[in-house]
Amino acid sequence: MPTESTRRAFLFQAGASLGMLCFGALTPELLAQAHDHAKSIASHSNSGYRFFTPQQAAAFDAFSAQIIPTDETPGAREANVVHFADYVLSAFDLEQQTPIANALKSLEEQAAKTVPGASSFAALTSAQQIDAMKAMEKTPSFGMLRGLAVTGMFCDPALGGNKDKAGWKLLEFDDSFYWAPPFGYYDAHAGEEEKA
Repeated sequence: MPTESTRRAFLFQAGASLGMLCFGALTPELLAQAHDHAKSIASHSNSGYRFFTPQQAAAFDAFSAQIIPTDETPGAREANVVHFADYVLSAFDLEQQTPIANALKSLEEQAAKTVPGASSFAALTSAQQIDAMKAMEKTPSFGMLRGLAVTGMFCDPALGGNKDKAGWKLLEFDDSFYWAPPFGYYDAHAGEEEKA
């Protein structure tokens, strides 16, 4: 079991590398759409998927919850990672729709191999889900789904994931984009008029 410092280091590295992937593709129009989408899912948290079928959404939600589980801090489920993935796949990452659908199909097939007769990955117990994920851990499908989960955890909350800035709080990321002086001892008295 990884220690908290190991988990935090993994999350920091993953967030730093993957969390920025979406920003290059964002335009003001897409950000406006993302804000509207984030508002709409606040009232319909488990319905209204734009890309995922209900079974795909349940599978990805369960998968991402194993990648970034809930413990003393919120995990992928609380961060709305499934809604992030659904939004980006329907709005601007269209070329990834088929690969992600195929990856989810592989996940369901692995669930059926791991637990014969299983109806879906989401229906497996937590231990069974982990066994199924370990069996496909070195596949491109696993990497693709893991990357999407981690990106959703640390993305701009406007994209539907990182709800309540849960991912940023894990990283202790300060999202203040403006700082006013004084910044430290060296300019603590900047702007003060000298007294004669």
